[in-house]
Amino acid sequence: MAYPSALILDWLANYFWPFTRISSMMMTMTFFGARFVSPKIRLYLGLTATFAVMPALPAVPANIELLSLQGFLITAQQIVIGVSIGLVTQFVTQTFVLVGQILGMQSSLGFASMVDPANGQNTPVLGQLYLFLAIMLFLATDGHLEMLNVIVLSFKTLPIGQEMFRPDDYYQLAGWFGHMFKGALNMALAGVIALLTVNLSFGVMTRAAPQLNIFALGFSFALLLGLLISWYLVMGMLPQYQHAWDFGFQQICSLIRVDC
Repeated sequence: MAYPSALILDWLANYFWPFTRISSMMMTMTFFGARFVSPKIRLYLGLTATFAVMPALPAVPANIELLSLQGFLITAQQIVIGVSIGLVTQFVTQTFVLVGQILGMQSSLGFASMVDPANGQNTPVLGQLYLFLAIMLFLATDGHLEMLNVIVLSFKTLPIGQEMFRPDDYYQLAGWFGHMFKGALNMALAGVIALLTVNLSFGVMTRAAPQLNIFALGFSFALLLGLLISWYLVMGMLPQYQHAWDFGFQQICSLIRVDC
């Protein structure tokens, strides 16, 4: 039996373009897109997810050749859609990294730093603690399953080769940098005010009693208070994460034009 090249390319296109969108989301999604996850694992996960959801996806346009200029443009389109959807989850988790960095720098806990295994940058340990907690909450609340459901829905609302993001969608993605800093500051504001009050109190004490060693006494007390504030933030992290995730999930639904 002979198989014409056109028939083979059409069959490959039915799997290649969905695989491109799904694997692009896997490459940028939190936890799965981290540097400590092997690219081979992400590749196998993308292939497995593609074959699993393939019966639920709409048919790929048959009049577009895979190895053509239009085919390359469609491939780039799928990459942009997948990367944009996955980046929103990164923005949600990086909000908690900023919380740890703000508190760490204010409470002298920022002296303890380590290399972030997710992106290879040197960050405070407190930020890494909140990052790992956020990733654990992402997996525990089935965030990865919700993302898989969203990417499947995107094939119906953003069909391959027909629909693309609007200009205001890119504007909303860029606005996430402001949302990250605003959310992190809202969570760390109480701790920052408490540490500022302590520093002002020690300043008054030093002025009233110059014989006090402000560096030895104030540093240790601010460090202890920073640990206490960090503990209270960990206790209330679940509702804060749920609020940030709900906001991010609404953004993803807006990108793929689905009412969540």
